[in-house]
Amino acid sequence: MTGLFDLPIKNNIIADKAVISKASKARSPVVSIKGTKNLAQKIATMKDNIEKYLGDKRNLYLCITDEAQLISYIDDCIANNIVAIDTETTGLDPLSCDIVGFSLFTPGNKACYIPINHKSYITGLITDHQLSVKIVREQLQRLIDNNVKTVWFNAKFDVRVLKNTVGVIFIPYFDTYIASRLLNENEPVGDRGLKALHKKYVLGGEQDAFSYGELFEDIQFDLVPIDTGYLYAARDAQITYEFYEFQLPYLTIGTEECIEQELEGVSNVFWNIEMPIVNAVADMEDLGVKFDFTVQQQLSERYHILQNDAEHKFYSILNDYTDNEYSISSPQQLVKLFYDELKLLKPQVDRFTGKVKRPVDEETLSAIDHPLAIAILEYRGYAKLISTYIDKMAECARRDGRVHGEFNQLGTDTGRFSSSNPNLQNIPSKNAEIRTMFTASDGYIMLSSDYSAQEPRLTACMSGDERMIYEYNNGIDPYVSIASIAYDVPYDECKEFHADGTVNKEGKKRRKAAKKVMLGITYGAGIATVAEGLGVPEEKAKEINKRVFDAYTRLLPFKEESENMAYTKGYVTTFWGRKRRLPDFSLPMYEFYYSKTNEPVSQEVASKYIKMINHCSGYKKPVFQKINLDGVYVIDNTKKISQAERQCVNSRIQGSAADQTKIAMRLIVNNKRLNELGFRLLLQVHDELIGECPEESVEECSRLFSDCMVEAAKDLPIKTVCDVEAMRSWSM
Repeated sequence: MTGLFDLPIKNNIIADKAVISKASKARSPVVSIKGTKNLAQKIATMKDNIEKYLGDKRNLYLCITDEAQLISYIDDCIANNIVAIDTETTGLDPLSCDIVGFSLFTPGNKACYIPINHKSYITGLITDHQLSVKIVREQLQRLIDNNVKTVWFNAKFDVRVLKNTVGVIFIPYFDTYIASRLLNENEPVGDRGLKALHKKYVLGGEQDAFSYGELFEDIQFDLVPIDTGYLYAARDAQITYEFYEFQLPYLTIGTEECIEQELEGVSNVFWNIEMPIVNAVADMEDLGVKFDFTVQQQLSERYHILQNDAEHKFYSILNDYTDNEYSISSPQQLVKLFYDELKLLKPQVDRFTGKVKRPVDEETLSAIDHPLAIAILEYRGYAKLISTYIDKMAECARRDGRVHGEFNQLGTDTGRFSSSNPNLQNIPSKNAEIRTMFTASDGYIMLSSDYSAQEPRLTACMSGDERMIYEYNNGIDPYVSIASIAYDVPYDECKEFHADGTVNKEGKKRRKAAKKVMLGITYGAGIATVAEGLGVPEEKAKEINKRVFDAYTRLLPFKEESENMAYTKGYVTTFWGRKRRLPDFSLPMYEFYYSKTNEPVSQEVASKYIKMINHCSGYKKPVFQKINLDGVYVIDNTKKISQAERQCVNSRIQGSAADQTKIAMRLIVNNKRLNELGFRLLLQVHDELIGECPEESVEECSRLFSDCMVEAAKDLPIKTVCDVEAMRSWSM
């Protein structure tokens, strides 16, 4: 049987899901009479736009409003064993938005749209000729029961929407968004939407003559009439599938595309690391973490008092230095105080731009040991804790008494997670009481496990440094060894504790400095940074750096090999095969072009200009201006190159750490016994995973939790340690 709106249109692209979602954040209200006229005008304009751009293309899509037709379409999906799915919603929050409808596409069929909750823009009531949630649930469940492969773009969002609104739980087969991030993590942020990527890679850059806003006048999608809205929605599933067809060969080991582009490792990361944890991330976001409002209120009251005390202290001290009034919360007034009146700070000149700066930030004020600066930093510290964490988290907690943060499993270009709304990875660990606002659910105990020295261990493994590997495998602390080398004192004098268990203050200080040396190696820090971390002159830092590289003989070659990989291949790789593309590393330091024609200058002329630049130390703008007088403009790539150079080793180590933690997540959520015991993940904080389990299962869950973390590192030639801490609240 044919659906009510069997009005197909040509294969055209209208808008990105993100755009339509932004236009539909609020739930649909019943439209008031006062606003009806304006909305009616928008609807009329929308229909005119659809007719203008799409009116001659009406034979490509289906709108299914009949149960029998949906059953038939699902039958075809089952027969093909693959289907692309996309949802349309009233907002961006899968926990609070309504589903408006969804689209399907399976090869050999027209893409279709199934409306569920469209409303009249006049009355605000659900319109006729739509399928019920019950029917939709039954038919989508058939896809799940028959293990049909499902293809998505940003699967986590759609999976959560369908779970929370329809009651079906999909396990995605292929996420084209995740694939796109692995195949080109350097894609510009504004071009990472489905429509933009499809245009670029499938259509070869063909551009639409319109935007979603032009077509739909920013009308909330559930108010868009079905006979118009389905034309936009149905195509999403089709282009998702087309994008999947384009990407699949590149992520299939053994294909010509995969071999030529050297993507075997990336394929491993996609299929065995990223895709298996999509549902785990979705579940963490849906579950959230319990929030203790009583603890929050106590902290809020106490820290507001501390902030007020710090403010009063500032004004009390201020009276000892000046009769003028200055506000502690006004950076402009503090600039006048410290630079103009008290002259405690001197203006800074940027060595690259020549601009004069007069900062009063934390780093600048920390450099002067002055009571006013100390009081300001204390005040700002309390203010940040209050606004960013204590009071902010109370606003983020929902009616269910839990904080549901977002976890983007490809939030950084190195593969690490990021978190937002709120950022649960940024809750301070040094101030442990802030974390006590987050607690275990009733009847549960929180379990936390992190990797001991994860990145240094991976540095040892990837560099193949035999001494460092030996030390980790035999209980020797490489940080203490580095400190012993750096300070030229015995190993035991660099430990944090004496043999009798008492704190070794000097040893603790040395070991902490040694960690900065190792981080300097890992993150490509220069000698100046190492010198600052050790608290020694740069010449001494060079000597220490050399001693460390002489002792750990593979570290410097590993750095050089990583840089050579970036230069010759354009990318570096993690232990498990993830790529981090660094095209800037092979850029020329300077490029010269004639201003009138944009043509590059000859090699001879370029050499002359490079010689001029190299003879200039420090501020180079005057030299560039002199070159400009010849009718030539200069592109200075030195900062880009330096940044890429710093990323060569860091991307390999940080990306490997991300891979390892994600493998641990996969093992944890797939552990049958952990699931039987009721263990569930709550948070991911880089090298740390936090979950909770029923109180009676703590001992067994702790053991299994640790086993999974250790198993994730089984391919490494190094001993891995993962202790599990049980607690009532985070950090306690």
